[in-house]
Amino acid sequence: AKGLVLVFYRSAAWCPYCQLQLIDLNGGVAEIEKRGYRIAAISYEKPPVNAGFIEARGIKYTLLSDPASEIIDRYNLRDPQYQPGSRAYGVPRPVIFILDRDGVIRDKLYEETYKTRPPVGLVIEAIDKVRPPARP
Repeated sequence: AKGLVLVFYRSAAWCPYCQLQLIDLNGGVAEIEKRGYRIAAISYEKPPVNAGFIEARGIKYTLLSDPASEIIDRYNLRDPQYQPGSRAYGVPRPVIFILDRDGVIRDKLYEETYKTRPPVGLVIEAIDKVRPPARP
C-alpha cells in the first residue's frame, strides 16, 4: 500500500454519527484503494462490537479495537470530557489521518464538533493532495 487512511471514531455501537461516517467511508473504499491506500478505523470498542457492525453493514475495511485506549492515547486523542466510570471513557476525539507508506501523517481531517464528520469525498481529495493521481 502507498498509504493509510486512519480513522479514529467513538463507537459503532452507540454513536450514530460514527455509524454514518463508517458507512460513508465504505462507499469510497474502491476509489481509495484505486489510489493505493487502505482504510483502517479504530475505536475503544471490543472486537465483537466491531465484528457485529462489519457484518451488519457490509463494511469492506478493517475496524480495529483499542479497548485500553493505548493507541488513542499515543496519538493524544482521548476525549477529556469523559471520566472513569462513563461508558464513553477512553473514546477518541474523531479525526482522520492520511499516512504515507512510512507512517508519517501527511494530512489531518476533523470537524469542530463530533456531530459532523469529513465526508469520504474530502478524504479522497486529501489523498490526491498528498499524492497526485497517476496518469493513465
